Amino acid sequence: MIDINFGNLFTVELLHSYYKDQLCPDFNITATSQTVKTLGGHQIITRQYANQLIAGVNCNGKISPPKPFTTIETGAQFTFFMQLNNPVFFNYTNLSSSAPGKIYYFTNRNNNVSNGKTFLSGKIATYNAASTYAPGDLASNGTDTIYRAIGSSKPGNSFNLTNTNHWMVVDKNQYMSETDALQWMPSISVYQLGSAQPSVNISVLGYNSIATAYTQSVFSKTIAFANPASSFTLDLSFLQPGKYSLTINGIQQWIYINDELNASKTFAVIDIFNDAAPASCNLLDGTGALINPAPRYSICFLNRATIWKYILASKQSGNINDTANLYHFANPASIITSLTPIPLSNKALNLKLTLNNHDYSPIACADPQRIVTITKGTDTYPCSEIFLNF
Repeated sequence: MIDINFGNLFTVELLHSYYKDQLCPDFNITATSQTVKTLGGHQIITRQYANQLIAGVNCNGKISPPKPFTTIETGAQFTFFMQLNNPVFFNYTNLSSSAPGKIYYFTNRNNNVSNGKTFLSGKIATYNAASTYAPGDLASNGTDTIYRAIGSSKPGNSFNLTNTNHWMVVDKNQYMSETDALQWMPSISVYQLGSAQPSVNISVLGYNSIATAYTQSVFSKTIAFANPASSFTLDLSFLQPGKYSLTINGIQQWIYINDELNASKTFAVIDIFNDAAPASCNLLDGTGALINPAPRYSICFLNRATIWKYILASKQSGNINDTANLYHFANPASIITSLTPIPLSNKALNLKLTLNNHDYSPIACADPQRIVTITKGTDTYPCSEIFLNF
C-alpha cells in the first residue's frame, strides 16, 4: 500500500484593508512552468482557495514530526505569478496605476516580520525628515506603527509623524508599496543609454544567501563600441529567473528577469525560497521535518484614502457629520468636502446629513468606481464625488 500523507509546507494569504473581512479576492495565483516541474519533483501540490495559496507536500507520516519523502534542498525556489482580476483595483488601493514594464516583487527573503505576521513585501522605511513625502506615502515610526501621509512634507519644510495635519495612523501591518516595484527586463533586450556613449560598464549583483543581501557579483563586463552608441544589446540570458541589481555606467536599478512573463499580463511575482537564513525562509526545521505551524506569509494591500466631496441636489447648505467623530467636513455648504482624506472601504461609515433641520442617516459613502482629483493648498488628492438627492 502506498502511504500518502500531505502536510502543510507553507501558505500565502492576500489581505486588503478595503474589504470589511480584510480578505483580498482580486488575484489568481499560478505557478511558473519551471516551478510546476520543481513542485512535481518534490511531490508538492499547490492550490488557491479564495485569498490563499496553500502548498502541501507528501510526507512520511509514520515519523513525528513528518518529513517530506523527497528532500527539499536548501536554495529551492518556488515562483508564482499574480494576475489581477479586478479592473477597479487601483481605484481603491494605495498604489499608483501600473506602468509598462513594472512588476511588483514579493519574497520571504525580505525577512519582514511585524504584528505577528511574516510579510512578503519589503519593510516600510522609517520616517526621515530629509525625505520628501506626498499624500499617500507611507512611513514607519521605527517601532512598527505605519503612518500615511495626508499632507506633503519635504526637507526644509518637514512635518514629523506627530503632526496630524500631515500624517494619519494606519496600524502595525506592513503594506506593499511602490518600493516593491521592479523593472521587468527580457533576458535579451535593447538597453537605451539616453545619450551616445563610447563604452558601457555593466555590473550585476545577485542574492548572497550568507549575507542575506544582494551583494554577490554574478556578471561584470566592459563593452567598448567602435563608435559612440545610444543603445546596445544587453544579454543576461545566462541568469536564473529572479531579482537582480543592475548597474550600467554608474546608474543602478533593481530588475526582474523571467522570460515567462512574455506570455502573461502579471501584476506581481511571488518567490518563496527554502534558505537556511533568514528565519522567514525556513520552510523546514533543522532536521528537515515540517514546521508546525507551517510558515504563513502575508501580502497586505492598503486602501486608498480620498477627499470625499458631497454634492447636494437642492444646492442648499447642509451639514455632514461622522457619528464616530473620526472624520470631519467643511460645513455648512451645498458642496461639502472632507477636511482630510478618508480611507475607502466596502464597510460603510455611519454619516449623517442635516438639511433644513432634518437629519438623514445613513447616507451614501464614496464609491471607488468614480475617482477624480482635487487640489487643496499645494497638494493634489484623489477625490470621490458623491451626489445626494436632497
